[in-house]
Amino acid sequence: MLELYHHNISVCAQKVRVVLAEKGLDWVGHHVDLVAGAQTEPAYLAVNPKGVVPALVDDGRIVTESTVICEYLDDAYPDPPLRPAQPHARSLIRLWARVPDDGIHVHCASVSFASAFARQLQAGFDEDALERRLDSMPDPRRAARQRQIMERGFDVPFVQDAVMAFVGMLGDMQAALEHGPWLAGQTFSLADACIAPYVERLDRLGLAPMWDGLPRVAAWYDALRARPSYDAAFTAFPPTGYDDLLRDRDDSAWPEVETAIAANRRSGGAA
Repeated sequence: MLELYHHNISVCAQKVRVVLAEKGLDWVGHHVDLVAGAQTEPAYLAVNPKGVVPALVDDGRIVTESTVICEYLDDAYPDPPLRPAQPHARSLIRLWARVPDDGIHVHCASVSFASAFARQLQAGFDEDALERRLDSMPDPRRAARQRQIMERGFDVPFVQDAVMAFVGMLGDMQAALEHGPWLAGQTFSLADACIAPYVERLDRLGLAPMWDGLPRVAAWYDALRARPSYDAAFTAFPPTGYDDLLRDRDDSAWPEVETAIAANRRSGGAA
């Protein structure tokens, strides 16, 4: 039996849910309430000592780290395959799978926190409770980043760097999609599953204007949303606690993001 410890809007959990859906696998879910801090409780730390989601349990065997989980699922349940046999196409998948782990995941956390989650936490906790929550986080560097964002929002330099990292990723996608409708060519693969939650998060935050002028990225996203796995991985798990659906309210962070992009370009930064 497959069990997934996950959170409804965790991008890492969404990535794994895409793969589970693409493969048509049945699984039992255990929702980890990140707002309440369930990821730091002993019961969950016994499953994943890092205190992050997701974690997969396959007949008692624990697999952690979302990229590793996706590869494990493709190895353990190879039909249908999400990695082609052709070596060069496989190399492209490996490169795209590295993108979140090489920085976009942390950048996504910064943009998401500055756009939505900081305000939500500040509204839901008094000062002492919020400080206790930050102190309980297993990663003190992440806690420090969250403190800075709560104080300064998009004025924090690493948040502005995160915005520009997304600009760069979208530009790389536009170039890659010249060779096919999907990131590694003609068929949907782990490359698309790994990147999908990060583009979808931008959309949820009301930041879809970031791919204005990138028609191949727009077409890729439309095709992604047309797949059954999109509803199974994203739509079926609406926000609770953390709420990133700013696109559905007049609350988008696009003005701040647009300002950050324009300022970076005026100063000669990355395009």
